[in-house]
Amino acid sequence: MAEIRSFDAALLAGGRSRRFGSDKAFLKWRGEPLFERQLALLQRLEPAAVWISANEDQDFPVREGVTVLVDDELDEGPLGGMLTVFRQSAADWILVLGVDLPLMEGGFLQGLITGRKGVVPKTDRFWEPLAAIYPRVEMLALLERAFSEGDRKLQHLLDQAEAGGLVEALPVSLSDKLLFTNLNSTTDLREIDPNRTDDMVQIRRYRDGSFRTESDFVAAEEPLEIRVNDRSVAVMMRTPGCDEELVTGFLFTESMIQSAAEIISIEHSSDLDRESVGNTINVCLAGEPDLKDLTRHVFTSSSCGVCGKATIDSVFQQFPPLSSALKIDPEVILSLPGTLRSAQKTFEKTGGLHASALFSREGELLILREDVGRHNALDKVIGHGLREDVPFREVILLVSGRISFELTQKALAAGISMIAGISAPTSLAVDLAAKSGQTLIGFLRERGFNVYSGES
Repeated sequence: MAEIRSFDAALLAGGRSRRFGSDKAFLKWRGEPLFERQLALLQRLEPAAVWISANEDQDFPVREGVTVLVDDELDEGPLGGMLTVFRQSAADWILVLGVDLPLMEGGFLQGLITGRKGVVPKTDRFWEPLAAIYPRVEMLALLERAFSEGDRKLQHLLDQAEAGGLVEALPVSLSDKLLFTNLNSTTDLREIDPNRTDDMVQIRRYRDGSFRTESDFVAAEEPLEIRVNDRSVAVMMRTPGCDEELVTGFLFTESMIQSAAEIISIEHSSDLDRESVGNTINVCLAGEPDLKDLTRHVFTSSSCGVCGKATIDSVFQQFPPLSSALKIDPEVILSLPGTLRSAQKTFEKTGGLHASALFSREGELLILREDVGRHNALDKVIGHGLREDVPFREVILLVSGRISFELTQKALAAGISMIAGISAPTSLAVDLAAKSGQTLIGFLRERGFNVYSGES
């Protein structure tokens, strides 16, 4: 086999995944954006040039030796990206890597760059075209013909390439199948990286008098249903990861067990729909626990498991989405934190209380309540509003800390359409606000704020 001594590398990053809900290229993967991780894999192979196929909304930083191309054929997935790079490159060979293969390894890619033909991995059923090397000129001709004939199926194209002697199949072993795990949904992400603690969202950032759209990261929040001996006992909101430890601690602090030795097994349930896998955990105890003194609030006792979507849907069964959101001058919004802080008398003395407050359209403080629990503070504010007939749809809610799903749900229950927080929202809070018609503002400081959902 002759060695391929010179090749270009192409990172296919311009595809759009509507199921995933955000740009996978900029997803933070184990401390760095995913595209950075994939670029590093390619650059270590020392290609003659590196190309990134992108869509018009992506803003990749400038890198020496890396050329970013907006796909000629937008929204055509890997076919469009390959066509664009193959047209611009002058190399004989092009090594392709999909940005959404986070488990791909450099050693596997290294093994592709020898041979007289192109090399495309193949399982017993499918080609794996997103980690492969192709003869550029010949494949470009096939790509051009496929587009002219309206054939967008890459699997068909590779069958033709193999029949024409342009590529050969590299059988994918069982041990290598994991390398081709593709991120098509947030569920895939949870299964690949169950301990991740953040999600990426698109925001509108207000700074120095104007808005601009950017990507940002929010703390992950998902419901976890706890079943004890196959009986649902509670659903709590948590950041995924270390679920076994969380549940063990929960059972102990609720006096349902006296030691971990009472737990026979603890595992995530597998008899669920795909959206719920990872969010339902079953504990098998040696005996039957006494549940009458369970103090943790039980959100649901669903027998089919829970997920973020199911949780939001269940909220809407009680509290319908709002028909219209409040519109407030950004300068009024910027004035709220100062007003809140000056009115937090107990916080100034102790530094240990959360606050919730309602403001008018003009920024006038209507009601402020403090509590050691952020949920309690909001309940006090809503309770006051109910007793005094406050028009909730006409006010702004400001909370002093993180905006969780439960705070967003409480605001929806009251009909509050604009929520602002001094700190960050969680991922599930952003999802709920977007689907309920609420405006959600985070990191509200003197100079600016981020809009995670709705209009300000």
